[in-house]
Amino acid sequence: MPSKDIQRFNNWATTYERSIMQKLFFGPIHKKMLDMIEKENTDNPPRTILDVGCGTGRLLRGAANRWPQAQLFGVDPAEEMISEAKRLNSNATFKLSTAETLPFSDQSFDLVVSSLSFHHWADQVKALHEIARVLRIGGHFYLADINSTFINFFHKRIKNQKQIRDLVGDVGLIVMEQQRAMTRLVLITWAKK
Repeated sequence: MPSKDIQRFNNWATTYERSIMQKLFFGPIHKKMLDMIEKENTDNPPRTILDVGCGTGRLLRGAANRWPQAQLFGVDPAEEMISEAKRLNSNATFKLSTAETLPFSDQSFDLVVSSLSFHHWADQVKALHEIARVLRIGGHFYLADINSTFINFFHKRIKNQKQIRDLVGDVGLIVMEQQRAMTRLVLITWAKK
């Protein structure tokens, strides 16, 4: 993540949970992702979950409600976001890290999620390789990110549906499904290893 983005999120950290964006945008995306995960994993709930770009850990709190037995981990490059995440999530482990350098062993997680941070990653290909590395065989990866042609014009790291499918496939993951959300503004991609 570029340093200007990290600084912006550090500045936002203490008010992030109270932002109107939580109710109008982030919350509904998290719910949709968790609903998809729950639907596809009814017989085999995740035991280890990693949230890449976890912010204050809001998505992990939702995951904890659905899978209370799961071990929860989050990484984010913004130190203040990690501080807030630790304060708000006593049952999760948080580490300061970029998506490109995940501080975990190979095949550590049943489930890796990332919500609305992909377009901030400095090296998306390297980060996806890292996610494939830490994901167990048979594990699931859910990626939600902005997916709008209009916004793509202004933000070069926003990828379209085919580009995301290709990038995820190029790191050895199999794309199972892609769904639109928030009036087509967000694309949720589900892949398996």
